[in-house]
Amino acid sequence: MHLSMKQHFTPEERQSLQSLIEGRVLKTSPEPFMLSNGRQSNHYFDCKAVTYDGRGLSLLARAFIDCILRNFPDAQAVGGLTLGADSIAAAVCMKSYEFGYDFSRASIVRKEPKKHGTMAVIENELEKGTRIVVVDDVITSGSSALKAYARFVDAGYHPIGIISLIDREEGGTNNIEQQHPQAPFYAIYNKSEFTKLKQPGIGSANQHDHPAKAFTATA
Repeated sequence: MHLSMKQHFTPEERQSLQSLIEGRVLKTSPEPFMLSNGRQSNHYFDCKAVTYDGRGLSLLARAFIDCILRNFPDAQAVGGLTLGADSIAAAVCMKSYEFGYDFSRASIVRKEPKKHGTMAVIENELEKGTRIVVVDDVITSGSSALKAYARFVDAGYHPIGIISLIDREEGGTNNIEQQHPQAPFYAIYNKSEFTKLKQPGIGSANQHDHPAKAFTATA
């Protein structure tokens, strides 16, 4: 039996999730963090603090579902590269089933092929032609989402777009648009939205491109 769901991720829910991210996920330090693209930064988004938290995961699943419904209504599945996509894909998949939506399946791309059993590169590989939305927690250069996109294409999927929880605004949007202009990229939040990063000397040093398409909640 499917549950009922309000169509939209509300502004109140968006603010609640943003507060969780600002309070638990966003780390700042005078000592630089090493990012996945090899650059250093005085701020870091440790998204596991919300993607492995019940309340945070429930909110972000609603946000991703609403973004998919608005922008990719013909989606059949979600997926991405381990480890950033794992819990997001699982939560979206589960809630989509409960709410009766068509994208209630997920696939995960391994960083290296499995060394036993199926020897798979993609866990829960779906039918060729499956319209999949690539999901990720943070986009920096976009390399993780782009790798997942390429693996899905190789396996016969039809990627139709990319959604991340956060866009760091450091080149990922440009890279995605240049390589896959036919696949829109949305971020639930852009880095520039977070109050903590508006302080002098924090949040702007590594900004290299325009942000992802904004996903705006509605009442």
